[in-house]
Amino acid sequence: MAVTDAPPAAAPQPAVAPAATSSTEPPPGGLAAVLGSGDHKVVGRLYIGFSLFFFLATLATALLVAIDKIDGTLGDTILNADTFNQVLTFRSTSLVFLFLVPATLGLAMVVVPLQVGANAIAFPRAAALSFWGWLVGSGLYIASYLMNGGPGGGRFKGVSLWATSFTLLAAALILGTISVATTVLALRAPGMSLRRVPFFAWSMLVAGSIWILSLGVLIGQLVLLYVDHRYGQRTFGANGEVMFRRVQWTVHQPQVYAFAAPALGFIADVVPVAARNRQGRRDVVQWALAAFAIFGFGAFVQVTIYSDVTRDPVYKAMAFLAVLPVLALIGGWIGTFREGRPRVIGPLVSGLAALLALLAAVLVGAIGAINRFDLSGTLFDEAQAHFTLYGAAIAVLGGLGYWATKVAGRSLSEAGVRSAAVILLLGTVLYALPDALSGAFGDGAETATGIEWLNAVSAAGIGLIALGVLAAIGTLLGGLRGRGDQPSDPWGGHTLEWLTASPPTFANFEEAPTVRSAEPLLDEEPEPEAPTSEGTA
Repeated sequence: MAVTDAPPAAAPQPAVAPAATSSTEPPPGGLAAVLGSGDHKVVGRLYIGFSLFFFLATLATALLVAIDKIDGTLGDTILNADTFNQVLTFRSTSLVFLFLVPATLGLAMVVVPLQVGANAIAFPRAAALSFWGWLVGSGLYIASYLMNGGPGGGRFKGVSLWATSFTLLAAALILGTISVATTVLALRAPGMSLRRVPFFAWSMLVAGSIWILSLGVLIGQLVLLYVDHRYGQRTFGANGEVMFRRVQWTVHQPQVYAFAAPALGFIADVVPVAARNRQGRRDVVQWALAAFAIFGFGAFVQVTIYSDVTRDPVYKAMAFLAVLPVLALIGGWIGTFREGRPRVIGPLVSGLAALLALLAAVLVGAIGAINRFDLSGTLFDEAQAHFTLYGAAIAVLGGLGYWATKVAGRSLSEAGVRSAAVILLLGTVLYALPDALSGAFGDGAETATGIEWLNAVSAAGIGLIALGVLAAIGTLLGGLRGRGDQPSDPWGGHTLEWLTASPPTFANFEEAPTVRSAEPLLDEEPEPEAPTSEGTA
């Protein structure tokens, strides 16, 4: 049987059938168990915790850059010109590789095995190795900048360390992604075909496939940069701007769509639960999620990075086509709400906030791909990336609120989740929209700095984003202080993760599940009452 085929056919009833309980004994507790654990829930929590810490560091550098740009010049307010360029490149890459991708991957490591009914993640030791590799790579990556490295840094060994640590980061994330994607392909519960896979797990499969391909290309590019820098600087030279351009495609359109695709998967899981209705036309939703991820493959952009990328027909087509799956998803979700009994829950507010930011991202991206507007290379590109990446960040933080009982074993305050989402959306708009306006209506100098008063608005926006992230972390920490038994299903969920205890046991399920639809928890029906003596007379 190929791994992409459906697992063995499920028995016709019941929807969740008992099977043999796993005999795997949980590991001993303590710090040693955490450091050596292959439990996907422990590894996922470590990914999430450290990525949130690095997110705060990234926001601090973004705030420095925004304040330095307020007067419309580069590197003369807080940072000097050389330091400004280094902080600018760190801000861009750390948002993706120190926060968004690892945080998404960590959330998936906890949730995806539960969603597909697996007792463990595929290749658990490889998943653990991916975290420790990423953590070591992150530390070395930050150290390379602190020692005046990074692309174009003033210290030779620092530049070499930047390329080496960046390669380690990409390799570690590929390894973790392989574990998650293989779990969806090979460890699904009996009866769960790919058409029945929950949307978040499906989005991790399709987006993860693009991550593996694109990050593999990034590693090849970094190897070339390292060899050239280490042995003569003949091809790319010592110019930091040239070096960064060889990897800049990873933090711009269209590649950022691939990194944001799981955000749409999260929204697709929350909407039917909030609507108290099954998602109609699941195949359309699945194909739209897959299309958005596919249109996010951006490795080909590196070959045109020195020219006007908007003249590349493939780039233009992908920019316009990326709008279609988002519109298709919105249409499908409106229908689900219309036919259901909608309610407003905290994660839904996060999902809608993320959706608005991502809708703005694809519209800005499509406009930027029109040649006649001549927006390539201006702050319009930055605006598109920020709408995409911070919109996805809103979804990740909303996902922590939605799956908090599985991730942290505690419920979070819905008011806190809602407030953080609203603050983050407002901050994202104030941060990205001024850059879009500067790029569209500036006189040409706005390739990096923007119009002065708009720069001040943008600085206020990144400050508001930092406030929203602190509010989200505060809500999470407040939830961790809670006590008492937690409900296994606080939302009336539809998929298998809500069948497990909160927090899940070591083997995830006390009884191995068997499913017969995409919403197995909705298939459970109460047993008919036994007839009374009067009824049988």
